[in-house]
Amino acid sequence: MSHRLFILVYRGDPLDYSEYRHTALYVQFASQTRTILHILGTQGLYRYVEYPGADPMELGDLVRAVPVTDLSVSVEEEAIRETVARTPVRNGYLDLEWNCQHWVGDALARLVDKSWVTEAERADAIDKMTDACLEARDDQLLAAQ
Repeated sequence: MSHRLFILVYRGDPLDYSEYRHTALYVQFASQTRTILHILGTQGLYRYVEYPGADPMELGDLVRAVPVTDLSVSVEEEAIRETVARTPVRNGYLDLEWNCQHWVGDALARLVDKSWVTEAERADAIDKMTDACLEARDDQLLAAQ
């Protein structure tokens, strides 16, 4: 058995535009526990939050769960949590374009640095996350027609 890592993509609120789609990491641990790891807030006020045991459907309107990879059970659950939790949150005045989508990419990069995720797995997952975020524009265009 292994730990399963996903990126969660939620519909934007109050408007479903690509830049408002919320993203998070989700881990289903081999021990049958699960957790959602993400940042909440807005530019300049982001903070890291973890929801142990949370069901992804409870946090909002889930659009897609993007599989990233299966992590070896030799990687301890706490090591995964700590590595992701230590991903810097950028709240500086030069970081106004930075958001949860960037944080997910940064967190995955930290997992790549640990050799728990490959660069190819990270790139593929980010491409799929980006596609899910960009679909928001399609939804808005269809609604306007």
